[in-house]
Amino acid sequence: MQTNPRTLLPVVLLGLAGALSPAAAQQVTPAPASADPAKKTAAIPVVNSAGARTGEETVVLSPFTVSSEADRGYQALNTLSGTRLNSKLEDLGASITVVTKQQMQDLAMVDLNDVFLYEANTEGTGNYTQFTPNRNGGIIDGTANDPATANRIRGVGSPISGSGVNIAVGNFSSNNKIPMDPYNIDAVEISRGPNSNLFGLGAAAGTVNLVPSKATLNRMSTSTSVRLDDWGGHRFTIDFNRPLISDMLAVRFSAVDESKGFTRKPAEEKIRRYFGAIQARPFRQTTINASFEHYNNFYRRPNSVTPRDTTYEWRNSGRPTFDPTTQMVTFADGRTAGPFPQTNENTTLPPGLIAGNSYGRLNAWFDQGGLQFITQGRLGNVITSGTPSPFTANSNIRYIQTGTDIMRRKANPFPLFFAPAVADKSVYDWSNTNFVSANYGEDTSSTLRVEIEQVLYRSNAHLVAARAGHMYQKFSRFTRSMIDNTDTVIYIDVNSKLLDGRPNPNFLRPFVEAVGPFDNDRPEVFDTQNADLAYQYTPQNLPRWLSWIGTQRVAAHGEVNRNSSTTYTYGYWVSSDNSWVNRANRVAGNQLSQRFYLGDNQGYNVDFGPQTANNLNGTHTLNWFNNLTGRWTNEQISVDNLARASTTRSRNELRTLSATAQSYFFKDRLITTVGLRKDRRRERTSGQAAVNPATGLVTYDAYNVWSAWTDDATGPLGAATRESQRGETKTYGAVLRPLSWLNFYYNRSDSFYPQVVRYAMDLNGVLPNAKGEGKDYGISFSALQGKLSVKLNRYETLELGSRAGEIGTLGNRTFRLEGRPENNGIRDANGFYPWALNVAQGRFAAQGVNPSQSQLNSAVARIMGVTDDWMTTFLAAGNGQPQTNGLSDVVSEGYELEVTYNPTKNWRMKFTGAQQIAKDARIGSEQYDYWQSRLPVWTTAKDDQGRLWWNTIPALGGDTPETAYYNSLLSPYLFGVANVGKPRTQVRKYRWNAITNYTFTEGRLKNLSVGGAVRWEDKGSIGFYGAAPSSLPGTFRGVILELDPSKPVWDPARAYFDLSLGYRLRLFNDKVRTNLQLNVRDIFANGRLQAVGANPDGSIYAWRIVDPRKFIFSASFDL
Repeated sequence: MQTNPRTLLPVVLLGLAGALSPAAAQQVTPAPASADPAKKTAAIPVVNSAGARTGEETVVLSPFTVSSEADRGYQALNTLSGTRLNSKLEDLGASITVVTKQQMQDLAMVDLNDVFLYEANTEGTGNYTQFTPNRNGGIIDGTANDPATANRIRGVGSPISGSGVNIAVGNFSSNNKIPMDPYNIDAVEISRGPNSNLFGLGAAAGTVNLVPSKATLNRMSTSTSVRLDDWGGHRFTIDFNRPLISDMLAVRFSAVDESKGFTRKPAEEKIRRYFGAIQARPFRQTTINASFEHYNNFYRRPNSVTPRDTTYEWRNSGRPTFDPTTQMVTFADGRTAGPFPQTNENTTLPPGLIAGNSYGRLNAWFDQGGLQFITQGRLGNVITSGTPSPFTANSNIRYIQTGTDIMRRKANPFPLFFAPAVADKSVYDWSNTNFVSANYGEDTSSTLRVEIEQVLYRSNAHLVAARAGHMYQKFSRFTRSMIDNTDTVIYIDVNSKLLDGRPNPNFLRPFVEAVGPFDNDRPEVFDTQNADLAYQYTPQNLPRWLSWIGTQRVAAHGEVNRNSSTTYTYGYWVSSDNSWVNRANRVAGNQLSQRFYLGDNQGYNVDFGPQTANNLNGTHTLNWFNNLTGRWTNEQISVDNLARASTTRSRNELRTLSATAQSYFFKDRLITTVGLRKDRRRERTSGQAAVNPATGLVTYDAYNVWSAWTDDATGPLGAATRESQRGETKTYGAVLRPLSWLNFYYNRSDSFYPQVVRYAMDLNGVLPNAKGEGKDYGISFSALQGKLSVKLNRYETLELGSRAGEIGTLGNRTFRLEGRPENNGIRDANGFYPWALNVAQGRFAAQGVNPSQSQLNSAVARIMGVTDDWMTTFLAAGNGQPQTNGLSDVVSEGYELEVTYNPTKNWRMKFTGAQQIAKDARIGSEQYDYWQSRLPVWTTAKDDQGRLWWNTIPALGGDTPETAYYNSLLSPYLFGVANVGKPRTQVRKYRWNAITNYTFTEGRLKNLSVGGAVRWEDKGSIGFYGAAPSSLPGTFRGVILELDPSKPVWDPARAYFDLSLGYRLRLFNDKVRTNLQLNVRDIFANGRLQAVGANPDGSIYAWRIVDPRKFIFSASFDL
């Protein structure tokens, strides 16, 4: 629904006031509040009141522990995210929010995306759609692929993928693919912007630190909960804590069994987690904590955006169909046209039709009942000798498919356009049908954490404490991506016959085609050891002239991270020993593609999702055209899921030293924080998995052969490589407190993100690492005896040198055009280097000269217009090298407001608001600059017959270098950089959220709670109209190559409303505390489509599927 923020806010506030005024009249007199916490210094030790025993010395928590016992409603007072020490939030200049357990319970949160729905400048799957337009015209659905990382802070995400934030568990760096779950955490700390003290390395977006639950030494507890929702989801949790030796030893066990519900089916997500913890305090000043968590998640998630649609243009073009045997086209009104041979078919075929996707492949066709048969996508011409093969595809007898004009002419004249996604529910029911149901995956992880904390010395003036910790985390992700992101297109089977002339049983049925489906298995290991040493000096009886010096806190941190990952990729290939199979390399050709039919031949619409049982392993009958005998033949083939070559293992190590100092001056009127961190990283990769010619199958023997560490790199780029993996980051901030309740603050911090070493475009050095810079300043105050807390923050965040986005691959395409060898060691025959080498060799031969390698290289360099140093680096780089990447800069600035208010113990409120202006400041400019420097050479280089390399030499799959440059480099580049200087996708300048919960404490409504939330978001940028058509000479004249920043396309402002009702009671003679709770999220949502991507003509190419309201019932029981 569209709303006006100027009228909505007063209405909401009046409504809340009216709804809650009877409750206010029934409020009991609140207990006397404690003194304003702002007046107390945040000393390191925190008294554990629950652990104190009469007549015994008070147990003091170590400075490395934060307790949630002081949290009040939605207000938390302390955090570890500022300095790695227990610090008061008001003593830090950074923008940090702590989400309490109470808030998570009131709003029925179960993951980080739920948390991000209600906080300032945080976006998750509930209010942001993570998708990426692919350079080839597809849409990558990041939300469905990995919802745990489909989020961002301040409009900024990971400098690699473009989404996701740093995740820590108890200040240990954690794999952000493992989703948060509140069953074993006490709080969520959100630190916005780069944070050198926690992550000198990492995304500039920010860091989320999960505060894990621990075993409690002095409280026995048992709790369980059940949760159901109207989408078919259910969840069960259990948690119990047992002190074994009072105040000395305790154990805790928690578990969750969850099955998520979805409106689009078939879909599922089954999660099982269990968590065990132990706490030991063998001595009064010694604490040992250990925990282990196992996580398993099997998922078949639905699409979050609708597929692209080819049926609309096909219908409007007269519903043309194709006879593969005659190549004639017949329209619905009986007209015919043709024949249409394969040559230039995307130009000659009638509108609504395009070339098939699976030429040169065997194609498995699936119906709801399973596999129908395996067929060729295109036949081979008859030969008189040699070996026939079903993979030979050079005849005109072929399958074609429906398509749009944008698909046919994407490179030119539509480089900035994408084929529109379906919005017509009569074509695809986006409410109920999962379009990618053939895909599934499974994630598994195990995490072991051990920490020991020791107070070494404690007196009134001095405190020295140390800790050491180890976290070992194993994670594995298996995904079967049968329908790749770029494959999500609705086609109609327009082929009236099979290739052998028989009637096509699937004629006019809708389908989706998985052109190159792969299975991926990627195990990862995070192994971290760290240690901290903290010292606090609390002045005692200082001379008067030094009385302005207050508490001084210093901490040192050392850490070693050893991370490793291994990639295994599998696809379906023919594994039997048929005569046409390459037995020395069974995976050399294309793997099988798969076609999933989605309905009957009536209505040209999707009736059901793709077949979920799609395992092709086994023996099948292939009916194929033997192009030697000229006859169709049935042949038995075996199909197996075989490993793909060229995958690798990688390892990286990070060694960190950091120091922080927090100082209090002038009776805590001035508090400063300074941090310095040094990181040294190194990485290495294994050899590539390769095919064993004796078996024709991939062997992983090369995984045991490692390249040198990057800090041992030698050669022309050795020094640059070593330097790129080291960095120094810093944090400094100050809080000025002129009054006990009023703070002014300032904070600056930076970070850097060491990444895989890549060459600079000019081969003169390596690419710089991504880095982040952040600045925060503002005002905060507390009032009403600490019940009201307000913080207004102004921020500026820069992410520089990000490698996210599709623009990154264009540099590698450029080097391929220059003639680099691919992974198999073979260069494109007509790349620039092979062409220039041939010319140079011819000239030496004509002169009767037998050149040395150095002379030959210099001659080739002169022809190519490069230096000898460039040529040396280019030739020494190795197979698949040099590799590079496009770099991007993101700028975000704005304001953040956070207000928490607890009028009474039974009434809690929170308000967050934000202004966000996030823009793409630079995208891949170094690639364009490189092309401009090379074009004068590329376009004028001639051989000795006067033929230009640029437009007379066929290269790169038959295209001339000129065609390859315009279609494969410049066209996708123009789309990639079109958003420079403009707001990032879906950025909404303003947002605010208000949440509240009130519990009646007397009268007929006693123990009843009522609450809810209102979330409002400003209009969001989803694209721009095109600027004036290009006046450049050549093929791009008249084409829209730029976007007009003065003509944005907006998604309208929207408001969302949540409701919660709860009732507390006691069962079994008051022994079991019970809470029954109903949450309704998005009360007025009926399910709809929301535009998230617009073409330069204003048409929508990407639609987000917004699910209807969700009813969540939960019951918790505490003993």
